[in-house]
Amino acid sequence: MIEFYPQVHALHVAAISLSGLWMLLRGLVLLAGMRWARGAAAWTVSLAIDGTVLTAAAMLLTMLPAEMFANHWLTAKLAFVAIYFAAGYAAFLAQRRRRWLALMLAVAMIAYGLAYGIARAHDMLGWWAVWGL
Repeated sequence: MIEFYPQVHALHVAAISLSGLWMLLRGLVLLAGMRWARGAAAWTVSLAIDGTVLTAAAMLLTMLPAEMFANHWLTAKLAFVAIYFAAGYAAFLAQRRRRWLALMLAVAMIAYGLAYGIARAHDMLGWWAVWGL
């Protein structure tokens, strides 16, 4: 199954990029006062994108040898992914003030950036390892 790794990895990266962009777009649209970002169509798109992310991640996890994750970078990345999803859904589910939405959107985007850096580096230091710091 490892022969499909490049395609599954490309799908995973594309879906992750779409997930972050879609959440940012929906958050900014809500901050601008438009309501469609909480509608059924927007939720459906979110679920489809996030389902693709998780499916591709599970496939990658089964393809790669366990030694690949020996330095626990995947655990650190998954912690930030959990924060990203929790903050994002808290922002969109709660009918709270704009400040709450802005705060949760900021937390989600920071967690997204940190998870992405860890994934790029395959190291718990994330962007610091990528940049050589």
